[in-house]
Amino acid sequence: MLSILPVLLSAALVVSPNTPGKHVAFESTTRHVRTTDAYLLRLLRAGVDRSPTFAGLVSRLEASDVIVYIQPVSGLPTNLAGRLLLLPLAGAQRYLRIQVTQGGSANEMIALIGHELRHAVEVAEAGDVHDQESLTTLYQRIGERGRGEHLFDTLAAQAAGKRVRKELLA
Repeated sequence: MLSILPVLLSAALVVSPNTPGKHVAFESTTRHVRTTDAYLLRLLRAGVDRSPTFAGLVSRLEASDVIVYIQPVSGLPTNLAGRLLLLPLAGAQRYLRIQVTQGGSANEMIALIGHELRHAVEVAEAGDVHDQESLTTLYQRIGERGRGEHLFDTLAAQAAGKRVRKELLA
């Protein structure tokens, strides 16, 4: 599920799209998928190693103009397991924040992150999304409204999460 509310965060992960399955955690200013959480970093690595869909989403984001921060949270609304938030522009740079609830199995968490990464790809591919209004317009066009004023989901994100889950169980 996508929530379109602005927020802030920081972090550190790089998955090289040129070497599938290889990851390099360091303080590069060019990385696009980031987290400061050690457990989420392990899940990201496992997702890239075990799911071609997950690896493809990360590669697409690494080649994009968005920076995505992934954060574990415990206080999401009850109808959400994860959400993607657009942060205010910093110069010309677009930043997204993914929040995921903790507590599921590793495979379920990876599938949830895959679902949210698909939302990040949707925003990355919409170069005109720079603020809340344009984000809302995008999801009114490509998404389905969920329960709540700023909640949307897409069939593509649902399918990505299901594909990742299936690949992890194969």
